[in-house]
Amino acid sequence: MTETIAAIIVTFNRKYLLIQCLEAVLYQSRIPDQIIVIDNASTDGTPESLKESGYLENPMINYVRLTENTGGAGGFYQGMKLGYEAGYDWLWLMDDDGYPQQDCLEILLQGRDNFEIIGPSVVIPDNLSRLTWGVRSFNEAGQFKPRGLIYEYAQLVENSQDGWYEGFANFFNAVLLKRQVIDKVGYILPELFCWGDELEYFLRCKSLKIQISTSINALYFHPYNAPSISKFRYYYVLRNVFYNYSKYGKNMYSDTLRKFYPIYIILKYIRQIPSLSPQYLWILYQGIINAVQDKLIAFPK
Repeated sequence: MTETIAAIIVTFNRKYLLIQCLEAVLYQSRIPDQIIVIDNASTDGTPESLKESGYLENPMINYVRLTENTGGAGGFYQGMKLGYEAGYDWLWLMDDDGYPQQDCLEILLQGRDNFEIIGPSVVIPDNLSRLTWGVRSFNEAGQFKPRGLIYEYAQLVENSQDGWYEGFANFFNAVLLKRQVIDKVGYILPELFCWGDELEYFLRCKSLKIQISTSINALYFHPYNAPSISKFRYYYVLRNVFYNYSKYGKNMYSDTLRKFYPIYIILKYIRQIPSLSPQYLWILYQGIINAVQDKLIAFPK
C-alpha cells in the first residue's frame, strides 16, 4: 500500500513567499497527497492573494485560517493535529519562508524504512555551500558538543555516512515526520509560541529514542535573515531557552557545562535586550522563573 503524505505549511504575513513555497511543493517529483496551509491570521491579504492565484480552488490544498496569531508553535500544532487526525502516514512540515528542491520529498522518502524523522540539508539559496542553520554534533554520551555546530555543507557531507547524517535534523524545515512519532511523543507545544519550539520537539524526540536523520542529498532552500528583536520576541526567546534548559539540560550538555549554561545565556542575550524599564525586566523575570518551574506564561497583551 502506498503511504500517504500531508505537507503542512505555516504562514504569517508572507504571501509572496508562501506562494513560492506552494509552487515548489506542488511541483515535487513525488507530490504530497494533500497540502495543509495554516494561516496565523495574516493581515497582508494572504487569503485574497491565494484566491486570485487559484490556490483556494485546488482540491489538493486545505487552507485553514486561524482567528489569531498563535505563533509558529501554534500553527504547527494545528497542522500536525489536522494531518494526524486525517490519517496521513507522514507529515511534511515547513515554514512559508523556505522552499524544497524539486526532488526533496522523493529523496527524503528513501530513508522511510530506517528513520522516523527525516530532514533535508537546509542551505542558503544564493550560497549552496553554506548551511542556513547550524547542524548539531554530539559527544559519546549523545550530548551537544560545545562549539560543535556544522555550518558548511561540505563538512556535513564529510561527517555523514552513505548519504545520511544521523541523530539530528533542523525542525521544521521540510522535516518529514512519521505519524507514529506523534503516538510516542505527542504534538508540538503550542504554548511555546515561537523560538525554541522546534528545539523542544527535537529534544523530546531525542529523549524518547526517536530515529532522526538528515539527508545529504535532499535540499531545502532557506535564506538566513537575522531576526529583529522586539520586546515581544525577546521575551519568548529568553523564556523558551530557560524552559528547554530546565527540561532537557541533561540531554543537552555535560554536568560541567550545564552549571555554567544560565550564565552563558544571560551574557549572550543581555546585549540584545530591547528595554531596561523596570516593568519589562519584571515581565522577563516572571517568564523565566515560571518557565523553569514548567509553566509557560504568555507575554502580557
